[in-house]
Amino acid sequence: METSSLDFSYLEDDPRTHHPSACIYLKTVGIQDFAGVKADRLVSAHCMSFIELDSEIRRLHAELDEIRARAKRNFYKAEGMAVGAS
Repeated sequence: METSSLDFSYLEDDPRTHHPSACIYLKTVGIQDFAGVKADRLVSAHCMSFIELDSEIRRLHAELDEIRARAKRNFYKAEGMAVGAS
């Protein structure tokens, strides 16, 4: 089984642009082997400044807030149905 977390990568000299860049990626860690950390996929664009990276972080926050709201509705709806069935 694996777990995932977010991390960011910063390049002082991005080979594509020869300028600093950063991105946020999904890091997967095997439960059995915490040393086996690998970047699975990017979850942000390559950002050329802190302002761009901050914008990507705000976008991710908004997506997580939406997921939280949908999950809350579903769980409370299910809870209400279970109470009503009792």
